[in-house]
Amino acid sequence: MAEPGAMRRALPWLALTLAAFLVLAYRLQLSYDLGLFLPQGGTLEQQVVVEQLTSGPGSRLLLIGLAGADRDVLAEAGRALRDALAANPAFAQVQNGETGEDVAGLPPTVWRYRFLLTDLDWSVAGLRDALDRRLRDLAFGGGPELVELIAADPYLAAVATLERLAPATLDDRPWFTADGVAVVLAETTAPASDIAAQQRALAAVHSAVEALDAPSALQLEVTGPGAFGVELQHTIRAEAEWRSALAVGGLLLVLLLAYRRPRLMLIAGIPLGFGFLCGLAVTALLFGTVHGITLAFGFTLLGIAIDFPLHLFSHSRHAAPGAAMRRIWPTLRTGAASTLLAYLALALSGSPGLAQLGTFTAAGLVGAVAVTRFWLPHLLPANDAPVRGDDDAGHAPRPGFLPALVALALTAVGFGLVTDGSPWHDAPESLSPVPAERLAADQRLRSALASIDLRYQLAVPGASVDEALEGTERLERELPALHAAGLLADWRAVTQLAPSRATQQDRRQRIPEPSVLAARLNEASAASPFDAAAFAPFLDDAAMTRTLAPVRPEAYRDGPLAGWVSGRLVALDDGWVSLVSVIEPEPERLHDRLAARVPEAQWIDLKRASAGLFAAFRNGVLQAIGIASLLMLVLLALQRLRARRILWLVATVAAALAATALAAVALHGQLTIIHLVALLLVFGLGLDYALFFSRAETRADRRDTLHSVTACTASTLLAFGILGASSVPFLHYVGTTTAIGSLLSFVLAFAGSRRFS
Repeated sequence: MAEPGAMRRALPWLALTLAAFLVLAYRLQLSYDLGLFLPQGGTLEQQVVVEQLTSGPGSRLLLIGLAGADRDVLAEAGRALRDALAANPAFAQVQNGETGEDVAGLPPTVWRYRFLLTDLDWSVAGLRDALDRRLRDLAFGGGPELVELIAADPYLAAVATLERLAPATLDDRPWFTADGVAVVLAETTAPASDIAAQQRALAAVHSAVEALDAPSALQLEVTGPGAFGVELQHTIRAEAEWRSALAVGGLLLVLLLAYRRPRLMLIAGIPLGFGFLCGLAVTALLFGTVHGITLAFGFTLLGIAIDFPLHLFSHSRHAAPGAAMRRIWPTLRTGAASTLLAYLALALSGSPGLAQLGTFTAAGLVGAVAVTRFWLPHLLPANDAPVRGDDDAGHAPRPGFLPALVALALTAVGFGLVTDGSPWHDAPESLSPVPAERLAADQRLRSALASIDLRYQLAVPGASVDEALEGTERLERELPALHAAGLLADWRAVTQLAPSRATQQDRRQRIPEPSVLAARLNEASAASPFDAAAFAPFLDDAAMTRTLAPVRPEAYRDGPLAGWVSGRLVALDDGWVSLVSVIEPEPERLHDRLAARVPEAQWIDLKRASAGLFAAFRNGVLQAIGIASLLMLVLLALQRLRARRILWLVATVAAALAATALAAVALHGQLTIIHLVALLLVFGLGLDYALFFSRAETRADRRDTLHSVTACTASTLLAFGILGASSVPFLHYVGTTTAIGSLLSFVLAFAGSRRFS
């Protein structure tokens, strides 16, 4: 039976559990924003990279693929889908590759300010040229809507403005992939991080496809950051539920086989559950929102926190639980404290997502080890074994270095054989939780949009919005000549929707007074079929524009163009930056010409810059881990461990980490920051095993140690093996790497500790 007063001792832990539940009830909000696992940039270039990956125009794109019929049927289905989605407020723009004037649904802000958004020729010649072009437009049809539009805007200034915003150079042909899939490109008004809005957008796509007059065999595929975020939400929820159930069932089996006492299975769950609640509550308090991956990652505590009660259970087989805990506590405490330092290094990594993982695991570790130390011994049944004296520590084994040195030598040779260049994968997709086949499908659909490439950007900084807009206009004055020289095909800038105050004032002043404009219009229309009286709406709107206040970027905030504007005018810590997308540039020549003409515009190659950002991020994580490792050595020295034991611990853990890294490279091709997370877990496990195998103990204690560490290894292999079978790359990498590392850590620690015993 458990100790008398066990329930009284439970009160503080029950109170803490209740407090954690209250925190979660009021603070827990889940997020599935893929950008949460990106690093935080420092330089302007790095900040722009992060902004573009998380909230830029490319992050709002949904690529819709239609297959299952011949090209003519798919092209018609693409047109119908484009028209249906264009009328939905969830989408800012929808394109299928074809040009065409949309005379309906013009955004109100663009329509109201249309004469201030572009330079117009208000002379008689300019008006006559505009009327001639509209006459040609009407010759091809258009109906009453086009007639009404021309009466209010003979320049079609609003339509021209919107055409300039298109994400690609349209060539009046539907987009098709090489294998005959029709592609429709939809830009959502909501960012990819707004999962609820992305779900509504995807539902609209599916409803529109179902409503098409198309063959029943029509196949739909949707990719893009928003679609991936929605899929990830469902995948994580499903996998977290059934993989957690599998892991719990497997751990119960290990406990039953190792200890043959069903009651211990319930007691072992206390540190796991309490640690999970502590980690989740602390993360919710510090971060507000908890990423779904962090929540799913929580059951990896099953492979870490389960070690604490297992050590206690094994050493309590031949001693009173309290005495057993006192005997193993110095070793348990040292291992937990060292592992805690590693997780805190992860919490300071610079990525909000990895910081959440580090915080969650560190807080869970503290909670699990605390409840194991101060409460679990009182719950265990007493046994009849004689109580061993605390001073009966036995003799410490002479650990041997040969297994670790052999492993390090073989690992060095192995890296030379399996790696070609750097073993690191520094790219945004290295942190992506999206399965490789979905990323491949996305690339396949994007291949149809060869003219869409947001890789190259020009960043124009400014202390204020107006300063950034004025700098952008200075840049735009240089671009037409460079376009004529063949250095770029086109560009997109926020000033196409929100010119600077000075530019708008100049355009306003060039609008003639009503009587002058009416006279010019009469003269321009005299030799055409148009009746000047039909243009009364145009004259009224031109007169009204002369009194309009300048349009500001925030005027688009609640409309369909909000994402387009916010993705190109970004607030940073020290001001604003306007981003100009350069389409089909000659990178080197254009860069050199602009550096000489507009030095304040910073050239950004998103592909190169993102690789540099992730490399810097990875180096920062490695530096943090290095500092944590030094602190761990100090911690081991403060525990008054012998120098030989400390060196053996370092060599054994280092060999396990190196061998695990080699196995990860062999399995996954290259190492990512995700593998660093797994290697931190391996570090904690390996140090725990090595500490217990090298502690001073009697022969009976040694048998208990072997029993506990074997049970720990089996539970970790099971829990992380289940995690390694996940379809989510993040969880798959962590699971397989940690499972392999746990086994290697056990083998090396056992072999080294027994070699010269």
